[in-house]
Amino acid sequence: MEKKAVVLSGGGAKGAYQAGVWKALRKLHYHYKIVTGTSVGALNGALMVQRDYYKCMKMWENMNFEKIFVDRFPDKIDGISGKAGIYKRYASSFLKNGGINTSRFEQMVYKMFSSFRFFHSSIDFGLVVYNFTTRKPLEIAKAEMTEKSAPLYIIGSASCFPAFPMKKIDGNQYIDGGYSDNMPINLAIRLGATEIVAVDLHAVGKKKKVKNTDVKITMIEPRNQIVSFLVFEKQSSRKAICYGYNDTMKAFHKLEGNMYTFRLGELKKQYQKFEVPIKNALEKRLMNRKQFVEEKLLKLSIFHKLLEDETGIKREKLFYEIVELIGKNLKLDDSKIYKMKDFSKEALYKLSIVDHIDLKTIEVKIMEGKLHSLFGTSTILRFLYDKVEKNSRNRKLEYSRYALLFPKEFIAATYLYVINLEYQII
Repeated sequence: MEKKAVVLSGGGAKGAYQAGVWKALRKLHYHYKIVTGTSVGALNGALMVQRDYYKCMKMWENMNFEKIFVDRFPDKIDGISGKAGIYKRYASSFLKNGGINTSRFEQMVYKMFSSFRFFHSSIDFGLVVYNFTTRKPLEIAKAEMTEKSAPLYIIGSASCFPAFPMKKIDGNQYIDGGYSDNMPINLAIRLGATEIVAVDLHAVGKKKKVKNTDVKITMIEPRNQIVSFLVFEKQSSRKAICYGYNDTMKAFHKLEGNMYTFRLGELKKQYQKFEVPIKNALEKRLMNRKQFVEEKLLKLSIFHKLLEDETGIKREKLFYEIVELIGKNLKLDDSKIYKMKDFSKEALYKLSIVDHIDLKTIEVKIMEGKLHSLFGTSTILRFLYDKVEKNSRNRKLEYSRYALLFPKEFIAATYLYVINLEYQII
């Protein structure tokens, strides 16, 4: 008998991502019969067993420190220094009190947990927690839990020691299940799973090797930078939900893209529309009588992909990379689902408001050994766009040098120039 399962890893505040995964699974009509989880995955998993989707979404959409801790934390966390301050707060609480006060977190778990919905659900459940007293892991299924012990084990599994204090249950001290198995796939298989969707939040913790390789496993993992596992902040949490939804839909081939997300078929359509114009624009700027201006360019595989790939497979793949690079350099919203037309217009608008820089600035960077600081920035993209726009036979040597220094950025600037001919934004 087929039994689909969802396996949820630990990851603290990253758990918002799993809410997004659940949103996508509902959209996909993925009817799971088993859920296993570790740490925050145990909490989200219990809500999945209860089918309390809206309760879960409300929790994560409004997540903040105040809902989890008694201790006062800043309302907004800015940059690395801000996060460092948060980690210091956790460390200080551990040294003074053995961990931060998590009484509000425990109250939230009890509020979210419904013994009736949990135990009367047809969906099986299991979690992993570590018994610090006996130094042994515990994998416990729903059938082995009681109305009293179930929420306690969920809290224990999510007790991210030493940031969180240990949880005492029946005389034993328990800590985060991630100390034993942060991705309880084997537990799901033991409960009868024949097909698994596993959500890996890439948090700190052990992962056991999957024993049964015959079980089909679809792995869902963040492609974008999501919130730190110890930073509970509403806006970051809401973005993580979007990432979880987008990545799941990509895994099931309903959306496409990598860090950026597009409606299915949009990238292919855009590539077919602009492949020839981009190729022609590059040839005009880099080639003279079908020969590269500088021989070194011929050795650059990136230009081979664009200009010498007979099958077009490598060229198409590179096109998708360039689209992602444009989004990243221009800092487009990576949580949205785009149509290519909207993505292109937004990219061109963002580029249009970037300050111009001159060649002298770049030369100074080179002299100071800071050329790398220009990579991945909107500044160099704007500089190259301005150069590409001024097409001239006398500039071919200049173009080739820019292409050598910034190969992908040069192609990206050429692409932006080509699509601007249609949209007329810059």
